[in-house]
Amino acid sequence: MLVNLQIENYALIDRVALELGPGFNVLTGETGSGKSIIVDALGLLLGERAEAAAVRAGTALAKVGGTFTQPFAHAKEAAAWAEAHGLSEPEGDEVLLRREVGGGRSRAFVDHQPATLGLLRELARRLGEIHSQHEVLAAFTPAAQLALLDRFAGAEAETAATAAAHGAWRAARERLEADEAEQRRRLQQADLWRFQAQEIDAARPRAGEDTALEQERQRLANAEKIAALAHGAYDRLYEAEEAAAAQLKAALRQVQEWERFDAGVAALAPRLEAVRAEVADLAQEIRGRAEGLEASPGRLAEVEDRLALLDRLRRKYGPTLEDVLRQREEVQRELEGVENSEAETAAAQMAAQRAESEYRKRAGELSRRRRAAAAELARRLEAEVSDLAMTLRFAVEFEPQEPGEAGREAWSASGWERVRFLASTNPGEPLQPVAAIASGGELSRLLLGLHLVVEAGAGPMRTGAAAARGRTLVLDEIDAGIGGRAGEAVGRKLQRLARHYQVLCVTHLASIASFADHHIQVEKETAGGRTRTQAMTLAGEARVAELARMLAGEESGAEALRHARALLAARRTPAKAHSGSR
Repeated sequence: MLVNLQIENYALIDRVALELGPGFNVLTGETGSGKSIIVDALGLLLGERAEAAAVRAGTALAKVGGTFTQPFAHAKEAAAWAEAHGLSEPEGDEVLLRREVGGGRSRAFVDHQPATLGLLRELARRLGEIHSQHEVLAAFTPAAQLALLDRFAGAEAETAATAAAHGAWRAARERLEADEAEQRRRLQQADLWRFQAQEIDAARPRAGEDTALEQERQRLANAEKIAALAHGAYDRLYEAEEAAAAQLKAALRQVQEWERFDAGVAALAPRLEAVRAEVADLAQEIRGRAEGLEASPGRLAEVEDRLALLDRLRRKYGPTLEDVLRQREEVQRELEGVENSEAETAAAQMAAQRAESEYRKRAGELSRRRRAAAAELARRLEAEVSDLAMTLRFAVEFEPQEPGEAGREAWSASGWERVRFLASTNPGEPLQPVAAIASGGELSRLLLGLHLVVEAGAGPMRTGAAAARGRTLVLDEIDAGIGGRAGEAVGRKLQRLARHYQVLCVTHLASIASFADHHIQVEKETAGGRTRTQAMTLAGEARVAELARMLAGEESGAEALRHARALLAARRTPAKAHSGSR
């Protein structure tokens, strides 16, 4: 429910603050006073498109703010919604919305936090809806008609089950399509993977093998040079006349002789002996290695051939031999996947078939519920609008969709069929889509009747259905083209509708306005060379005077005042008194 509305620098409004109450609220005023401007501003708050021209001339920024009662059933639901949309947990039982337009930009806020327009619109759907003369057709889109029929049928459970089944079916179909695509990919690549596996397996590469072979190749290719170097090293360590081993032995004898005269050098001799022994060991190891060296052209050719084979593998699957081995492992996994993909695809097909069967079941139940409700909706609606200056024939036409393979493209979360509301408001004329009805006033009254039947109806078709209590329903000039007793009938129906909605209605008829619980007058005045729209809440004699003006114009006299008082006194639910000021 909308608690208050603040508008600043919007069109002809410099600053207006409205307090609204539960039940039936009306906006009245002379033609051109700005009633529709207030409705447009409220539409802006509920996420409608912002127009730069809406900013009041001479100002930079238009602002519209509103306080609504919390639209969620309980605090946990509100907190969960806020968390899901990146907002902080709401405080209290109210929601604050704000829009700002200026400088070619529009900004939205929810509880003082910046919000996207999409988020604002999503929240607005919970808060209210606006039906103006030029927008009432939006209520008769195929999706809106289907939603109205479902609410009348009390099919909330079937609708939710169908939507869930559709989501599961779409997910199963997408999984199946992905599995089939993956199976095709693997089958297309299987021959290549088998060739790669055979090629790598035929080579039997080992990690680090290429490094070891490269070292061996170096030794084999330089065997003679290595032998010469080894023999030269051996000679200098052991065999030559001035070899290191002989020199160390002579030095050892000199130190031992020195020790006879100086006991302090006793530790030097063992150290020299250890060095001499190590040199002898090194010489023998070098000699052994030199004797083991053998130039083998055949082995060199084998090594070079093996290195060439490994190099080809590295170029194809490398750059390293380890990469080649990893490629072999990956190929093995892919080949195993080829073997498993058929079973995976078969399982996905079974899951998709089960999901499709569940969707068919749920969509079929929903379709039967809708068709059972359609005739009753038509009967009740025709009765409801019979006293609204309308002669109505109404029917719900189902556009059957093929539930089989050919109709899958039409399957949706709302079922597999579309509906059209057909109406005729002139005796003898054929039924046609409601959107083709020329009179906007007739469309508005038809919409009023639908809301009464669907939301406020209390009958067998509404068992278990949730009413739209607390939401704000805005009806702009629903009285177009009617008067007299029809206006009174509209007023009574709006009063009845207000038991289920907070109704905000723009009207020119006193017979409608007199039923309201809260009466707001809108007027336009010129001061200081500027025109501005103002609004005030009426009570007592101020309200009587406004009703009299609506009955007799600006020249209303005592008779019009008596008539206005009589209207207020005759209403079963008298208008509540509210004080207000300009």
